[in-house]
Amino acid sequence: MVLICVPSLEKDGLNGTVSQHFGKTPYFVLINWEDEKIESVQVLESNTKHTGGSMTPGEFIAGSGANELLCGNLGPKAIQMLQNVGINVYVGASGTVAEAVQARAEGKLKQANMDSACSDGH
Repeated sequence: MVLICVPSLEKDGLNGTVSQHFGKTPYFVLINWEDEKIESVQVLESNTKHTGGSMTPGEFIAGSGANELLCGNLGPKAIQMLQNVGINVYVGASGTVAEAVQARAEGKLKQANMDSACSDGH
């Protein structure tokens, strides 16, 4: 089983829109993926520094138990932090959360690296 995390603009689970700004996303959707299908979905409200919380988005994801993060883009500090704790990070996700998961299943998302990182100016 893989626990996939996708930042979302809405609280609508698989129908939510993928947030293109990882650090300021209001929600994270956690998807249990097993045997090439979705087993369950959970929506967590972001409790990160950008949304008034006490931890970074990377720390929030690491604490969720996620194995993978699918997102539009994110900065180099987040990529490094997530990779250091063993989370596979993929960029290029867009559309709905369900579409991002489908893109992952089809191998259409790219593994994040420092060259694909978003700069401070976005």
